[in-house]
Amino acid sequence: MEELVTYLLKSSGLLAAFFLAYYFLLRKETFFTSNRWFLLSGLATSILLPLFFITKIVYVASQKVTVPMVLESTNQPIIINDGSATIPESIDWFQIILLAYVIVTSFLLLKMILDIFSLAKLIRKQPYTKEDNLSYININQNIAPFSFFNYIVFNSNLYSKQELESILLHEKIHSQEKHSIDVLVAKLFTIVFWFNPLIWLYQKAIIQNLEYIADSKAIQNIEDKKCYQMALLKVVSHQNCLPITNHFYQSLIKKRIVMLNKNQSKKRNIWKYSLILPVIIAFVFLFQIKVVAQEKEPNRSIIDLTWTKNSSDKELKEDAKNASNVVNFDFTKIERNSKNEITSITISYKDNLGNEDTSTFKNKNGINPIHFVRDIDENGKGQIGYYNVETNEMLSKENEK
Repeated sequence: MEELVTYLLKSSGLLAAFFLAYYFLLRKETFFTSNRWFLLSGLATSILLPLFFITKIVYVASQKVTVPMVLESTNQPIIINDGSATIPESIDWFQIILLAYVIVTSFLLLKMILDIFSLAKLIRKQPYTKEDNLSYININQNIAPFSFFNYIVFNSNLYSKQELESILLHEKIHSQEKHSIDVLVAKLFTIVFWFNPLIWLYQKAIIQNLEYIADSKAIQNIEDKKCYQMALLKVVSHQNCLPITNHFYQSLIKKRIVMLNKNQSKKRNIWKYSLILPVIIAFVFLFQIKVVAQEKEPNRSIIDLTWTKNSSDKELKEDAKNASNVVNFDFTKIERNSKNEITSITISYKDNLGNEDTSTFKNKNGINPIHFVRDIDENGKGQIGYYNVETNEMLSKENEK
C-alpha cells in the first residue's frame, strides 16, 4: 500500500511539472496541436516513468558479526505481557486515508460510467444522418452542440443556417481528430488523481486547447470570421452541456475569441517545449534510482599449477616466471631416471603475504602429480599448499614409495 501512495505522489509531481510548464510557457502560444501532444505526453509520462527504475549497485565491505556485537544488539529488556494489562490499539490513519481515497475514486468512476450510459441512451434513441463517416443527430432539445467520437449532436432550430454551418464544421473537426479520446483520458486522470488540485486545471487546459484547435482549423474554411465569432457568443445562451463531450461552447469563451484573433507564434518559440526535459532528468536522478547494496567480494589471487614426472626443466622455469608476481618458486635437487622422469624434487615457495614452505617429493618410479594451489584473498584468507590431483588431499612433504 505504501508503494501505491508513493506512486501516486510521484505521478502527481510529474503532472504538476507538465501543467506548470504549459501554464507559464505554452498556453499563450498558438502551437495548439503541439500543445495537445505535450499535455498528453505529460499524462503518459506521469503514469509510466514512476514504474521504471535505474539500478545502482553499491559494493560494501562484508560486516563481520562477532559474539560481543550479538550480545550488544540483544542487550535489551524483555517485556512479557501476562495478559493482566491491555495495550490500547492505535488508530491506523493510513488505512483510513486509503479507504477514503478508494471511496471517492469509486464514486467518481461510477459517475463517469453513468454519464457515458446516459449519453449512449440519448444518442441511440435519436434518428441520424450519416455523412463522411460521421453521424449527425438533430434533436429538439435546448442543449449546446457537442460531439462524441463520430456523433455530432445539435439543435438546428436555435441557429441560423450560416451559424449552424460554423458550428457543425467546428464539431466535425473535433470528431475527425478524435478529441473525445483526449477528453476521456483527462477525465480518467481526474478520477485517479482527484486529490491533486492541479489535475482539474490540467483537464481544463486539455479541453480548452482542443477548442483552440477546432477554432483555428474551422476558421481556415470560413470566409466570414466575424460570423464564426458571433456563433460562439450565441451558443452562450444555450449552456445546457452534457459531460464527457466536446462542446462547441466552453466557459472561457473570451479566451477563445482572443486566440482566434491572435497572431501566429514565432517558430523559434518551439524551444520552450524542451524546458521540461531537465525536470524529467532531475526527477529520474532524485526518485528513480534504486541503490542496491552488495557485499564486495575480496580480491583473490589464484595460482593453480600442476607438475608431473614428465615436466621439463624449461616448463618449471616458465611456471616460476609466470607466478613470480605472487609466489616465488625455487626448484632444486631435481633427480631423473633413465626415462628422464623426475624421481625426486625439492620445491620451495614464498608468496607476497609471507607464506612459505619447502617440500621434497620422491618416487623411484617417477613422482606423482603435484598440484599446487594458492587461493587467498586480500585479507589473507584462503588455502595454499600441495594437493593430490586425484583425491584433492594435501600431499605430505615426503611422498616416497
